[in-house]
Amino acid sequence: MIHSEKRSLLTDALTPPPGCSFDSGVATTFSLDLVTLLGLPLHLAWLGHAGGQADEPDPIAAIEALRRTAGRLTIFCQRGRMQIPRVASPLLGLLEGMVHEVTAPHGGAFHPKVWLLKFLSASGEACLRLLVLSRNLTDDGSWDVSLCLDGTVGRKSLAANKPLRCLLTKTAEASHKQLDAARAEAMQRLMDEMMRCEWQLPPGFEELRFHALGVARKPRSWLPAPDVGYWDDLGVISPFVTETVLRRLAGLSRAAPFLVSRPEELDALPPSAAEGYESVWIMDERAETSDKEEAVPGRERGLHAKVFVGKRGWNTHLFVGSANATNAALMAGKNVEFMAELIGKASKAGRPRDWLGDEGIRPVLARYTRTEPNDATEDLLHQQRLEEARLQLCAAALTLHCEARENGWSVDMAGMDRLDIGPVEAKAWPVTARSDTAVDLGAEEATVRLGVYAIQDVTSFIGFRLVSGKHELCFTLALPLHGAPEDREVEMLRAVLRNRDGFVRYLLLLLGDWEDGSGSVAGAGKGKAGRSGVEAPPLFEMLAKAYARDPSRLVHVSHVVARLRKEGAEQVDDILSAEFMDMWRCFECAANEQDGQ
Repeated sequence: MIHSEKRSLLTDALTPPPGCSFDSGVATTFSLDLVTLLGLPLHLAWLGHAGGQADEPDPIAAIEALRRTAGRLTIFCQRGRMQIPRVASPLLGLLEGMVHEVTAPHGGAFHPKVWLLKFLSASGEACLRLLVLSRNLTDDGSWDVSLCLDGTVGRKSLAANKPLRCLLTKTAEASHKQLDAARAEAMQRLMDEMMRCEWQLPPGFEELRFHALGVARKPRSWLPAPDVGYWDDLGVISPFVTETVLRRLAGLSRAAPFLVSRPEELDALPPSAAEGYESVWIMDERAETSDKEEAVPGRERGLHAKVFVGKRGWNTHLFVGSANATNAALMAGKNVEFMAELIGKASKAGRPRDWLGDEGIRPVLARYTRTEPNDATEDLLHQQRLEEARLQLCAAALTLHCEARENGWSVDMAGMDRLDIGPVEAKAWPVTARSDTAVDLGAEEATVRLGVYAIQDVTSFIGFRLVSGKHELCFTLALPLHGAPEDREVEMLRAVLRNRDGFVRYLLLLLGDWEDGSGSVAGAGKGKAGRSGVEAPPLFEMLAKAYARDPSRLVHVSHVVARLRKEGAEQVDDILSAEFMDMWRCFECAANEQDGQ
C-alpha cells in the first residue's frame, strides 16, 4: 500500500549508492523532454549539487556530466513524442547519440517506463537498480507511482527476469536508429548481468513477477488476473479507461472493485460503464495543483499512476507499471507496456480496501460526480488532422543536409514533397535555436532551407509546429543528419566555457575531490584573489594532487585542452591563458603517458 504523504524523486533513484559510480544504463519512456533528460546525468555523475535550476541545468556541470555518462546511457522513446524543449541550448545536441526513437511492432504506442542501471563499487563489484514507473521522462506535475528495486548479480540465470530482457531486446530491434557497436555491446552486457540479478523486494512482499506486453510475435491480450479463479477484492487506478476493459476487470473480482480515474475520461464513457464498481473516485482538485506551482502550457497534471491491486486468499498482488485500463494497452495487445507484479501476505502488504483508507491515498481523492461533456465535434476534427499529420511526419523518410557557408552552416530538410498533410500548417526549426526561427514547410517543395546556423546549433533534433484551426501540436523528431561539421562538439564546448573563468570552473569539476560520492569540491575556496574579487582556486596544487592521487583526471584535462587548441586561435585565447598553458606543460607529458597505458 502507498501512503499519499510518501513521495520520492526520480533524481534520488538515479543517484549512485554511496561509494559507487555509474557504469551503464538503459531507459524507456513514451514521451521525452530533452531538457529534463539533460539534467539527469548530473545525478548519475554525482554532480547534482552543481545542477543549477531545474528548468535550465548549469551548462558547465551539464557538459561534464554528459562527458561521463552520455556514451553509457541509452534512452528509448516513442517516435514523435519528444517534446519541444522549453529552453534552446547547444547542449541539446550532445544528447543525439543517447536518444533513440522507437515504433511499436504492432502499430500501437511504445509506452513502457523502465530504467535499468548498473553501478560499480570502488572494488569493482556490480549492483543493479531497476525502476518500473508510470512516469514519463518529462517535468510533468502529475501523480505517478514508482517501484525501485536494487539487486546483486549472481552466477545463475533467473527465468523470472526473462520478460525484462525480452522488452529491452525487442526495443533495440524496433529503434529507428541502429545502436552503435559500443552502445549495443554495453547494453548486451547489462542485460546479461540483469538475467543473473536477484532483486531485493519491498517490505511485506515475497515474490516478484514481470509482464512485458506487446513484444510477442503476434498481439496478445493481458489482464491483471489471479492465477486461478477470481479476486476476492480488486482496486483499479488508471488515468485512461475504456468501457470494455472496465467491464472485464470488474468481472475478475467476486466483490465489486473500486476505481480511480480522471473525470474527463469517465465523463466520456456511457453512464453504465462503471456500474460494476462499488465506488468511483477522482483526484481532489486541491491535490492536483499547488499554490506555489506555476501553470506551464503542455505540462501534465492530475492522475497518471497505473495500479491494479487484487487480493486472493491470503495474498495481495500489486501490479504497477505503464499499462492503462484501455483496449490498446490490455485487450488489443498493440501497445508495448511493462508491468511488475509484487506478491505478499495481505496481513503485511495490505488489502485493496486499505488504499482507500486514511493511511492510503484517500486524503487526495474525491468522489466522482458525472458531468455531461460538451459537444466538441469540431475540436475533435482538428485534433484528428493534427495527429494524422504527426503520424505522416514520423513515418516519412525526412533527412537533413548540411553545407558550410561564409556565415555559418546551412541546414536543409528533404522529403516533404512525399507527404500530404492536407490543410494543416507546418513549421520546423532546429531545437538548439529559438522557435521564432521556424520556417514554413511547403509540401510541394522537395527541400526546405531551415536556415543558416552556427556550428554549435547544428543538430538532428528538429522541432515541428502543426496548426489546424485554433489547435496546435508541437513535437520533436530526430532526423538523419548528413554532412554535419566534424567539430560540432568542440564548438559546443567553446560556447559553454565562453571565457577563462568558465574554463576554470570546468577544471574544478575535472580535478576536484569527491568525498563519499557527495560531489563536493575540495580546495575551491583557496588561493589568490581573481579579477572578480573571489579567491581563485589553486590550479597548480589541484593538478599536482590529481597527478599524485588519480592521474586519469589529467587525461581528461589533456583531451579538453587538445580539443580547444585545434583551430580558432582567437576563441582559444579567450579561454586558455598563457599563464595556464605554461603551468599545464609541466603535467602534459604525465597525462600523455597515462593516456598511452
